[in-house]
This record gives sequence, C-alpha cells and structure tokens, in this order.
Amino acid sequence: MSQSRYAKGTVLAAQTSADGRFTLVASGPSPVQVWQRGQEQPLYRWYQGESTDDILLLAISPDSHSAATASLDTVAVWSLQNGRNLGFYQLNHSLRALALANDGRSLLLGYHNGEVEYVDLQSGRRLVFMGHRLEGENSRINSVDLSANGRYAISASQNGRVMLWQTDDAAILGRWQHENSVSLVRLDGEGRLAFSADAQGQGELHRLPSGELYSRLQVPYRGQTFISARLDSASNRLLTGSTARRLELWQLDDGQHLQQWEVGLHTKLRPASAMVYDVAFIDQQHVYSVSSAGLGETWDIVQREQNHE
Repeated sequence: MSQSRYAKGTVLAAQTSADGRFTLVASGPSPVQVWQRGQEQPLYRWYQGESTDDILLLAISPDSHSAATASLDTVAVWSLQNGRNLGFYQLNHSLRALALANDGRSLLLGYHNGEVEYVDLQSGRRLVFMGHRLEGENSRINSVDLSANGRYAISASQNGRVMLWQTDDAAILGRWQHENSVSLVRLDGEGRLAFSADAQGQGELHRLPSGELYSRLQVPYRGQTFISARLDSASNRLLTGSTARRLELWQLDDGQHLQQWEVGLHTKLRPASAMVYDVAFIDQQHVYSVSSAGLGETWDIVQREQNHE
C-alpha cells in the first residue's frame, strides 16, 4: 500500500479520475488542488472566480480530460490537460449533485428543488428534467451521473426513486424504487449497468436501459452509507467507498463481497474516522481511494478465482 497526503485538515470534497491518475481536493473555498498520482506538489490550483463559498462538489469526465468544481450556486469547468478554465456559470437553484461528459462537452446538475438540468456546453442548449418533481414530495436530488457521450443521464432523489433518461428529449427509459433515500447512483463505462445505493446501505445493480434488477450486494453488515463507486463490467467487479473508512471490492453478477480495506486517518482530527470520497481501478491488481482525511491511497487486490454460476 502506498499513501499520499493531499491536505493537512479535513477535506470537504475529493474526486479522482477513472484510472486514479488525477485527484481533485477541496478543503473549503478556492483553490481546488489538482494532484497527479506520484507527484509531490499539486499540478494545478483552481480559483472559483471571486467566490468565498466552500467548494462542495467535484466531477471529472470519464476520459479524464476535463473537470468541474462547484459551490452551492456556482460551477466552473476546467481542462485537466492544461489547467485552463473553460467556463464559469452562476446557478439559480441550490446545487446538490454534479456530473460531466467526455471532453467537458456537457454538464448535469441536480438541484435541491428536485429538478435536474442538462447543459450542452458547446451549443448552450439546456434541458430541465422534471421527472422527480412530478413524483411528489421529497424529490430533492441526491446523486446524478452522465454517460460518457452525454446522451443518457441517471438521477436519484430523496424519496428513493432512480430514473434513467435521455438528455435530448427527457424521455424516461427506466426507473426503479429503493425503500429508503438513495445516496448514490453510478453508470458503468459501457452503459450496460447502473449501481444505486440507499441511505441504509442497500446496494443494487440494474441492467440498462430497462432498469431490471441484475444483482444485490451481499452486504455483511448494516449502518454504512455508500459515498462512491466505480464499475468495471469487463472484469465483473465493483469498487465502493463508504463512511467509517470502508473501501470494498464486489463481484458484479452476484453481489459477492470479495475484499475490504480500511483507509487511513488524519492523526490530529477527531472523531477518528474518514469517508471514502472516491475510488478507482488502477489496473487488475491495484485500486485507489481518496478520503476526507486528505489521503490518496493505493491498495493491492488479493487475486482469487471469481464465481460465475
């Protein structure tokens, strides 16, 4: 296991690229620090205009070319290739969730009022998805994700509803319901599966676009909340990060629990725990995590034969 310290205090938000090469770290107001794995100093420092508000949400495009940083009412888009700012946007509603398509071509914004907004950053076209608001009360958006090409969006709300929809016309392609509030939704890179998890630690995989249940995680305990996830359909595996320092590896097709790690702690902060803000597969033998303790950590996978019954 190798470890890098990206911050000395508590981290409010952190995000890593799909391969763990880039890591964004926000510890309050600007700047957001951008780290490249293996380097001892930040690659970039990004300032969110003149805003003094905390940066609370971060996103990296699936191709690792672009990133977005957001406060409750501002969003900025950046190039990870040269560090330049690609746009700054003032929002009219309180932001809850954020996702970015390849090359920063489009942005998905989930709001406290239950609306989800798709923005084509090249043409300026905007589409507001009202599907969750039409479902009734507790429609606050908790999590969103966007396909690499920007054509498909997935969104989840406080009332446990998950919806997959098209960004060209807001047509709903699939939907499913959790018993509790949904804390996280993620798409796989091929657009074949989606992961969703609720506030009570129940995690599910669903086929796309139908929304048909594929598998449920065989969670060995209760009381955790999934905060981050990365799907690797080609290798039949899922990596998740949770509260209480948990980094876990699962088998996609049957939800089997394969391996678990405990991420590191900040030695001076109390209570002595950490949230795993984001996760990545580096290769077949290694995974990566970044946590609220300000640590980026690389872990070894114990190789075992997977079951395919």
